Amino acid sequence: MLCANQLCLSIGEKVILDDVGLTLQPGEMLAVLGPNGAGKSTLLKALSGDIPELAHSISLNGKRLKHWTPASLAQYRAVMPQFVQLTFAFSVEEVIETSLRHPMPSALRNTHIQQMLSLFDAEHLRHRNYLSLSGGEQQRVQLARVISQLETLPIQEPQYLFLDECTSSLDLTHQHQVFQVLKNMAKEKNRAVLVILHDLNLAAQYADRILLMKAGRGVALGGVKEVLDATQLTEVYEYPIDVIEHPGGWPLVIPAHYSLVA
Repeated sequence: MLCANQLCLSIGEKVILDDVGLTLQPGEMLAVLGPNGAGKSTLLKALSGDIPELAHSISLNGKRLKHWTPASLAQYRAVMPQFVQLTFAFSVEEVIETSLRHPMPSALRNTHIQQMLSLFDAEHLRHRNYLSLSGGEQQRVQLARVISQLETLPIQEPQYLFLDECTSSLDLTHQHQVFQVLKNMAKEKNRAVLVILHDLNLAAQYADRILLMKAGRGVALGGVKEVLDATQLTEVYEYPIDVIEHPGGWPLVIPAHYSLVA
């Protein structure tokens, strides 16, 4: 389990995180929602171990982050930041290879790369120049890369996946394909998935729990129906929002018509 307690971070007079706490259980998907500037990406960086001054307040599998070496931490958690920039003309295959901790026999490596890319409908991109891909294609390759990082390690303890807006460039079909893969992976491989989203309806359909943030604070943390409350969302997003029940049983979030004309 991952535990974070009373995370506080300021830069100058700007409060970035204000007493944020959460737990992340193996087998679950936790969606982090909130408006721009709420502190979501900073929280993900902290949980990933990339903010040393907060490492004493976060534990992973019972061990404080400050006691993990980068090499050991990489065996238990994989991170896909919001922006992944490559300046060299790697092939897609080479991008996936960067996730491999140890060399593999050629046949095994080829099979592994093909399997990872096929998870996200990207196997046909294998020999393409990564820089020539569309934004959505690049996101799917990066998803394959971070999953590959965890798949190649013979770890018995829980592993964690941190994703920052990992479907922001994807079409509707690929968005749902990605979340189906992530949901199945969490359940079948007992991994914990934390994903930052702006699409509240994707969170409603796939998340087990939701953390709602605003101005660096955790406004609500709980079940999907509990957090996706119309009054609460309207207050956090400062925009009128309605919530009805989808025929599938999950909340359906609908921004209300709002006229700027008096």
